[in-house]
Amino acid sequence: MTNNSSFLTATMKPTSAFDDVKDDHSEKRLGRDFVALVTLFLIVVTYHLQNPLLLELQFGQAWRNPSLQPVLGVALAVCVYILAGRWKDLRRDTVKLVAMGILVVFTAYVLLDIILHINLLALVTGVSQDIFHAELSETSPLASIESALTISSLLEYLALIAVIIIWSPWKRLGVYAEAARRNAAPLIVAIVVLVLLEVLLTVFNVQQFLLPKPSVILGRLFTLYDQLITVGWNTFQNALWGFVWGCGLGILTGLVSARFTNFSKALMPLAIAANSVPIIAFAPIFNTWFGALNPASKVAIVAVLTYFPAMISTVKGLNSVDYRSLELMRSYAATDMEIFRKLRFPSALPFIFSALKVATTLAMIGAIVSEYFGGSTKGLGYRIREDAQLFRYPESWSAIIVAAALGILFYMVVSAVERGMMPWHISFREE
Repeated sequence: MTNNSSFLTATMKPTSAFDDVKDDHSEKRLGRDFVALVTLFLIVVTYHLQNPLLLELQFGQAWRNPSLQPVLGVALAVCVYILAGRWKDLRRDTVKLVAMGILVVFTAYVLLDIILHINLLALVTGVSQDIFHAELSETSPLASIESALTISSLLEYLALIAVIIIWSPWKRLGVYAEAARRNAAPLIVAIVVLVLLEVLLTVFNVQQFLLPKPSVILGRLFTLYDQLITVGWNTFQNALWGFVWGCGLGILTGLVSARFTNFSKALMPLAIAANSVPIIAFAPIFNTWFGALNPASKVAIVAVLTYFPAMISTVKGLNSVDYRSLELMRSYAATDMEIFRKLRFPSALPFIFSALKVATTLAMIGAIVSEYFGGSTKGLGYRIREDAQLFRYPESWSAIIVAAALGILFYMVVSAVERGMMPWHISFREE
């Protein structure tokens, strides 16, 4: 009974969602380093969104999508919060406290501009807000815009320095050395494979329409990344909303199915049958139902793909409770709701998150394939098909790389949420 009691105590103990990245510099994982690098990147990106001169650059144009910019601002705020760590530790170091103050000011400045469309530098320079949120023209006051750019550049440099001060990577050299030793083998294999592929394609003179060289693909990717990020974000939105609807309804149905066994028995054959239908069969039908140009057709396809894995895993997780823990709670006169909240649902979380992580890849596949069979011309699926039909294979492979990167990012976000919601799980406690 002692082990069961310890399990219940661990699952009922309140924990912070970001305890693993708020640890001090003795932490052996690289979570804090990853957050710091992402914060540096987001500072550079959001800096380019603050001035129309920067938006004319290729890097600035890559992030002009109006629906993407609020996500970047919120992501920056979340990363700054995680990077801050524990308040009591921050107060002990005056330099880091000042650095965090600079980061908070820069983040507030970014959020005001991106979300509320209030550019503080436009107020300082006396320029209309519309000018700062529109493309440059012959009548644009370039002198005032350049003055604002000088001030925002200073803010950016201060924010970047602040992140490095808070991060203090020079104190974690031992962690990096250990990580390098641990990951040396896969990195070396990846480099060798790419170099060998480049050499073989050159020696045997393999035609580009069969397989372009990695150097050609990367060169095209760096040339077109501003366009690919835009179309990639359009596809990712369809994947995300389909993921939310499909997994949300799947988890909800799983909760009902676990409570009413007859309902579960009736629904399970339908779930297996629908999950066996190839996505290629769904795409033309859903495009006809919702309209090929309607994003709802893509969202619906992704929802169907992600619904059943989430539902099946939820049912399995809720029914996989250790009977000794269940008997222990009943001996304490726990109600059904208390048993569900403190035992059944925590026990089901590993199963649910396993399904969610699988669903991230299914969501990207569903969104791209649905676009491949018709729809908006501003998606990765259409871009891959169009480039392949016109024999622009380096461009097609570049779009595939962007799709893979978005899928990996989606998976990593769900994994981070998993770690935050169940830090008590043995797979994390043993790291």
